[in-house]
Amino acid sequence: MKQWSVASRPAGLSVNKEHNVVVACYGADKLQEYTTHGTLVREMSLQQVGLTDPWHALQLSTGDYVVSHSTSPGAVSVVGVDGNVVCRYHPTQTSNIGQMQDPGSLAVTKNGDVLVADDDNERIVSVDSSLRYAQVLALPVDVVIAYPCSLCLDESRGRLYVSEHGKDRLLVFECMTA
Repeated sequence: MKQWSVASRPAGLSVNKEHNVVVACYGADKLQEYTTHGTLVREMSLQQVGLTDPWHALQLSTGDYVVSHSTSPGAVSVVGVDGNVVCRYHPTQTSNIGQMQDPGSLAVTKNGDVLVADDDNERIVSVDSSLRYAQVLALPVDVVIAYPCSLCLDESRGRLYVSEHGKDRLLVFECMTA
């Protein structure tokens, strides 16, 4: 076993195409990227650009990072490798889907759409790649999601895996292409 010292309250983990580990540090308002050997490659302070409470981050094919913010109301941002905000989706009370409450885990489709586990609203939100438009992901009528906390999209098999902490179960949706 190895231990790496990271910033305060690491929340979300992901692996990028270089096989580096991306850590969203909720308590420090930072993103950190480490090699597989634990060497810090990059650290970005999100607080300096007005972003707080990062819960999960994924590196996009462009090199930018998509980040969920567990603020109230919740938001999703794209942050460039230079640490500046590229774009942000922050729905208002009057938007087509309303506010996100405690957005957490993220997944990105092949066409760049972002899936967000909107935990307290008990739904999955799909946001287009430009972060301009969002919709609640249509799920089978007989399924009720309870507090989705983690997402994993396997597009090669057409599956979306969703873990819930409200019912302690893992849901597997077939033919889910957003």
